[in-house]
Amino acid sequence: MAETFAEYRDRVLSYLGDEDPIGVQQATPSQLERRLRDVAPEQLIRRPAPEKWSIAEIVAHLADAELAMGWRLRNMLANPGVALPWWDQAVWAERLGYAQQEASLSLGVFRALRESNLRLLESVPRARWMECYGVHELRGRQTVEEFVRLEAAHDLNHLRQIDHILNSGLGVRK
Repeated sequence: MAETFAEYRDRVLSYLGDEDPIGVQQATPSQLERRLRDVAPEQLIRRPAPEKWSIAEIVAHLADAELAMGWRLRNMLANPGVALPWWDQAVWAERLGYAQQEASLSLGVFRALRESNLRLLESVPRARWMECYGVHELRGRQTVEEFVRLEAAHDLNHLRQIDHILNSGLGVRK
């Protein structure tokens, strides 16, 4: 049975705990870079199971998720109450060829988008993070603050997945 959004949210937010979500988001590009260093290219594309993403697919997903996050943040800040459509990450992964993406290039895109999004957030008073919101197609009303926390938890979730792949011997180093 697939995990509901509420179950997913609770699980990944437990990884975040009391950590500062901006600090986590600032650290993620370097954390990814450290993990990818010295991993053989063929290991970056090996899936741990047929239905699970490879490291390269995870990094490509993070880049696209950051693109989506930037669009959502900008819309919520400029147009509070804006409708936020859902996007199917599995469809994106398949149709946008995540399995064929070079992890180092995806990491570069992720880093650039993340830095842009963090600069935007730094320019907005924190009080506005709770005032500005979007209405997600499936999740309902979510504030900028909630998206920021969830994005940091999302980072930690995928870093854990990469660690699992690397520690299982599937991500053998060069």
